[in-house]
Amino acid sequence: RRDCSVRAGAAAMLPPFEFAGGLVTEPFAFEKEISSDESLTLSDVRALSSKRRTLCAFRGVASDPQDAEARSAAADEYVPHLEALVARIEQIDVTADRQKRFGFVWNSPLEGLGNTFKLTDINHELGMAWMARAAAKRQEAVVAVDERPRAVVGPARHERDDERLVVIGGSVLETPPPGTTKNSKIGSSPAAPGSGAAASPGFVLGECAPAIATKLRVAAGMYKHCSTTVLPPLKKSLPGERPNELLASMADTMRLVCLAEAQAATARRAEERGAANALLVKLHLGAHDLYARADKCLNDHVSDFNRISRKLQACILLGICTHRARAYRCAAEEAFAASDVGEAVALCDAGAAHLRRGAAAAGESERWRLAMEEETEALVSARGVYAKENEVVYFEKVPEKPAWRVPEGKVIVAEIAYSPG
Repeated sequence: RRDCSVRAGAAAMLPPFEFAGGLVTEPFAFEKEISSDESLTLSDVRALSSKRRTLCAFRGVASDPQDAEARSAAADEYVPHLEALVARIEQIDVTADRQKRFGFVWNSPLEGLGNTFKLTDINHELGMAWMARAAAKRQEAVVAVDERPRAVVGPARHERDDERLVVIGGSVLETPPPGTTKNSKIGSSPAAPGSGAAASPGFVLGECAPAIATKLRVAAGMYKHCSTTVLPPLKKSLPGERPNELLASMADTMRLVCLAEAQAATARRAEERGAANALLVKLHLGAHDLYARADKCLNDHVSDFNRISRKLQACILLGICTHRARAYRCAAEEAFAASDVGEAVALCDAGAAHLRRGAAAAGESERWRLAMEEETEALVSARGVYAKENEVVYFEKVPEKPAWRVPEGKVIVAEIAYSPG
């Protein structure tokens, strides 16, 4: 076994799916349609309208932590009060005729065409409020990722010392091998803690990775609550034109997307801490499997939807393709370290084929397009190193297909179950 390490095999998590956070609604004055009585005072009704107005005040997608947290807090305040009203709706003075005058206006980012929907059923309003609550929670994680520093993007740099080779560059956010930093040669003294930048472009999650994964797992738990408890009873009462957020199958899809992103954050942190390639392969395949399950959920329930957001479909496909490619890239690094250089080149080629599958989907977002370019550059850079070594030293035949057998993915995240209070 040769003593070398090519750190091009790890990669940063993709920019998360931010568009679900664009779920917004218009104000509605409950006191105009609900009469107060002994069990529901006018102040109660006005308080509900006030909490809804607070939620309505947020427009677009949250782009800073304070905004994201405020939206999440507003949804957390509104939902329990609305649930209390719905539980008493048959006991207070709200006739069927009066309920028809309800008009809750929402958009649907998970449909993705910019349409708005007017809902006249207060139970549908509760379903949308719950989905807004889950979306706001996951947006906290999205913004937290965006707040993390990004490593400098630049051409791959190769540093050689004796027989050890380190590739630095590409879309990976990998910490260099022990005893090295981005700016130090192999064998030289490491930089002081915190003084070095990440070795390659992308988000540097650092110690924030567990908190980001936890927020995504909490959001997944809320989406699960929606898919199993809140939304299923509504299906028969939904109008023909309805927001996708009111469908249990969409909530379950979003649960899986949240878990896939939490798994990606965990894999990213494992890379930063220099985990073995064998483990990174399984973690990336675990993320791939979660995205694949989200894709299957959409396909199995395609008849539920009138339209599905192209960006959501693109995000899922990108997750499938990139994490599969990263697994191959980690396997290539391991093969190269074992002097199986022809196999390493073949593994890079197989990984590149998976990236090509997601090329068109990356065009749905400029952030995704740039991330895919970095991902491809890293793979090309690694393959170039392996191919050059093979041409100069090993002279091995590059097989048409790698002999490597894809192992089973390792999913190490699960949703945090929602519990009232």
